[in-house]
Amino acid sequence: MASYLKVILRLAAKAGPVALIVARELTPQIQRILKENPNAFAAITGRFGKAVGSKKEGSSPKGLESRSLILREQVTYLYASANTGGVARQAIAWRNELEAIERALPVIKAMSRRQQIIERRKLAKKLDDLSSQIFAASLIDEVEDAVVVHEGTEPGDTHGSATFETTTSTDSEHTSPEDATRAQ
Repeated sequence: MASYLKVILRLAAKAGPVALIVARELTPQIQRILKENPNAFAAITGRFGKAVGSKKEGSSPKGLESRSLILREQVTYLYASANTGGVARQAIAWRNELEAIERALPVIKAMSRRQQIIERRKLAKKLDDLSSQIFAASLIDEVEDAVVVHEGTEPGDTHGSATFETTTSTDSEHTSPEDATRAQ
């Protein structure tokens, strides 16, 4: 279990300082989740590993586009599982920022080589910041959504099995970030 937690903390550190702070604050809850169901590790690290791994693609146009798309997937997932209106609004704001970055990529190609490098670095930094914020919010959401269901346990029974479930918002106003953006 300790090694699982170390992997999650390493992912958070790679995502950025905001994500690492949040991961450290949520360590007791993450430990509880992992203790009650080690399979939760795959659910937590699967999504986050993809986002953190995309940083390796650098600031090339394809790398920036790929990172943006992966982060948009994360934001869409976060939006769909938002438990509050604030989380949903933040997901919409992140989605809009990511779309602005995607729209900027073709424009950068028309710039001088030197200016392209400068602008791509700025976009890579912006994606790093967004990645850290999105990772932190997603980790908070995973911990909030983790519901441990004890099956077949009665008072005094220590042999019941535990399963891990995540809940998602079924609020009709949270259908998709695109729908919410169009409604504004």
